[in-house]
Amino acid sequence: MVIINFSDTKKQAFLRGFEKGLAAPVMLFGNFQAPKVDVIPQISVQSIEIREVLENDWKAIGTDLRNVIERHGKEYSTKTTV
Repeated sequence: MVIINFSDTKKQAFLRGFEKGLAAPVMLFGNFQAPKVDVIPQISVQSIEIREVLENDWKAIGTDLRNVIERHGKEYSTKTTV
């Protein structure tokens, strides 16, 4: 810990420094290894033209709107006309 806590009493500051001093040889001669990292597979992106992508998006939006109208449109139209 590099940050100095100025609100510590003299006794707390001494104990912290003493503990850090005892830990120094462990940090110096210790053997620390990072965990093994999983290999991330390479992803290949399909080459699709922007026109096709937009067309597919609008088709999906149209299908969603049609489904919503079929599901809820009749209920809404009968409630608003009465």
